Amino acid sequence: MAGSIPSAKSLFQEALQKDPEADVNTLHSRTFELMVSYRSRYYESRVDSILSELGLTSDVREMIKKKLLEPIVVEDKEYSNFMEEVSRRVSQAFQPISGNLAELCAERELLRLGLKRDIHYTRRKERTDIIVYYPTVQESQRRHRVEVKNVKLRERATRGLAFDGDSLFGFFNQLGEFTRSNVDVLDSLSEKTGGYCYLPPAILEKLEYRGKRFRSNIDFGSDMAEFAKKGRLP
Repeated sequence: MAGSIPSAKSLFQEALQKDPEADVNTLHSRTFELMVSYRSRYYESRVDSILSELGLTSDVREMIKKKLLEPIVVEDKEYSNFMEEVSRRVSQAFQPISGNLAELCAERELLRLGLKRDIHYTRRKERTDIIVYYPTVQESQRRHRVEVKNVKLRERATRGLAFDGDSLFGFFNQLGEFTRSNVDVLDSLSEKTGGYCYLPPAILEKLEYRGKRFRSNIDFGSDMAEFAKKGRLP
């Protein structure tokens, strides 16, 4: 287990096995202790793996290892080691950047087809990533809400389409996320709103079970341009 961190279920079962009669708070405390222990062993194994390739003497290797794995405090927040601090900061920074990049790519398709921001569409308004209007924002008779996702579908995409979107646009790269049940849900939601699920061609072409409301994300710009002109999608 040194090279991986067990699942929550495995940690729970391990803690329970050690003391089947433990009360709920003791049990929770022990699961947390196990999680921290496995995390520490995982970090240590990764550091060992890297340092073993550098041809260092054992003394130097242990000195570097100790420094890399010691706890640090950054802006009053404690981390188990510098790798944890770096990975969390990078992850927290990349998530919003990643989402914004996806939206900018989607917006570029609208601009490419002649639509203008705040005239034909808006961004990040009313909890929706993009809203396209017919015929314009100022003279709106109809509107079409678009939820933009990056590479992961996840449950959030389904919830977003259910509550804040009429179409779903994304750069999904995990074919396995598009199970029959997920496809059915997305198809049903899109049909109710008159929208589509826009997927990359590479994923769309490989779907074993394809919904009626699934289209290539390459068609997104022209579809939205048609909505802005006619008030409906093709």
